[in-house]
Amino acid sequence: MPAPVVVEVYAPQPRAQELTVLLAACSRAATPHDCIDAEDKSPEPPLGVAIVRREGDHARIELGLRNVASAQWSTRDLTFQPGDDELERYRAIGFAVGTLVARESAPSSPPPEEEPPPAPIPPVSARRPARPHVVERPVAPTPNRPRAGWLDAGGAVGLGLVPGPPRVGGSLRAAFELIPRGLFAVVEGGYAERSGEPSLRVRWLSGAIGLGHPLAPHLGALGVDVRLSFALERVLVTAVGADSDDAAARFKPGVSAAIDGHWDFAPPVSLVVSAATFVDPKRTVINVGGVQAGETPALGLSGFVGLRFKLR
Repeated sequence: MPAPVVVEVYAPQPRAQELTVLLAACSRAATPHDCIDAEDKSPEPPLGVAIVRREGDHARIELGLRNVASAQWSTRDLTFQPGDDELERYRAIGFAVGTLVARESAPSSPPPEEEPPPAPIPPVSARRPARPHVVERPVAPTPNRPRAGWLDAGGAVGLGLVPGPPRVGGSLRAAFELIPRGLFAVVEGGYAERSGEPSLRVRWLSGAIGLGHPLAPHLGALGVDVRLSFALERVLVTAVGADSDDAAARFKPGVSAAIDGHWDFAPPVSLVVSAATFVDPKRTVINVGGVQAGETPALGLSGFVGLRFKLR
């Protein structure tokens, strides 16, 4: 049975119908080899890996095939018209991958050689079966899946002091995959300020570092991630009076859990929506002139809406 070729598509992930069309066209052009998705299991070792990257109306194909001594790579670029149907684009990509596989895997014809004269037939007593000779082929390494990174920037709204108006602000988040389509590291920083009470100004400076993992990495242009981080907030409180201002500040460590949803509507730019919590059992009580003005919540809640910029 001929070895299959693994096809991996990045930025954005195709829908199920688009992936089916791509693999069918690829298998037809690569006959007798089949094109399979990276998630499919095959009893045969793969002949190689084809990596497809999409960016708008452009597509790049990188094909790595195994041979006796090393892995060979070939590339091909495709450019589509702005009005082309998306399904037909994936069909054309599949034919291009299959054609490249068929061309690169075709055996080369050896130069003609003169036939040696027939060897004399040995006597019956000398006819012994030859001892089998086993030759081990070195296995070429499977090409690694590239790791992605991205930046999230946008506005946020969440709980401020209880009771009281919410806090609003913005945050910037950077992430990088430690495992392709798997575990990723994330670093985040933000600023927020409570609105609606000019006599009591409350500001939050925050930072966090943690890990995340995708919940559904194969939804095409959609995705859902979860994150768990160690967070540190600095709360700055300023009581604005007629004669003078009185200020105080405090650091508040805690744990943040979040979930992100993103939509790759115009790769490499995506829309991202997040919901996050900040767990701080040691609440801070704010007193102004001996009167309690509010306290920080033990379980803070906040929402985030912004844009994601994929770096690779």
